[in-house]
Amino acid sequence: MLMRMMLSIIILLFIAAENIHSQPRATSHAFQLQLEVLGPGCSFSFNIDSRLGKRDNGIGFRAGIGITPLGWLRDACNSGSLNSFPVGINYLVGKGEHLFEVAGGEVFLFMSGTKRLCLPIEKNFFSEETESYWFTTVGYRYQPLHKKGMTYRLFVSPLFQKDFPVKFWGGGSVGYRF
Repeated sequence: MLMRMMLSIIILLFIAAENIHSQPRATSHAFQLQLEVLGPGCSFSFNIDSRLGKRDNGIGFRAGIGITPLGWLRDACNSGSLNSFPVGINYLVGKGEHLFEVAGGEVFLFMSGTKRLCLPIEKNFFSEETESYWFTTVGYRYQPLHKKGMTYRLFVSPLFQKDFPVKFWGGGSVGYRF
């Protein structure tokens, strides 16, 4: 069920991107598709990002789908994946192609697969009961001004969970502006 829902979301994102891509000029809302690594959406996430106004900077939103394969790195005795759905708002400051980004939002988590007791037990990144966590993001963004093209982001992103210490995190993304 969850895999079908994730696949449907990805297909809808590609259809939306194809419709926007058929336009001769860049969209007025700076619409982007981004592949993010080590960001708020787990190890890998695929996101849409757009401005709420018809500008290249200012307030905007992001929404996506992410995955962390279990059995990868230290969770070697588990199988399946930790799936995430990051949503948030962001604000871009600056003129031209080089922008400063400030963002915040929430990430909803769903686990698929099997989770077994692993010995020796190490402290997990989040507690076992985590269903969501909050994030903030501060970083640099490059995006073409008023035209289609590649976009890049580098950021730090502290993660917050109820009754658990702040986790300092960061990452980057590469994308395409339509």
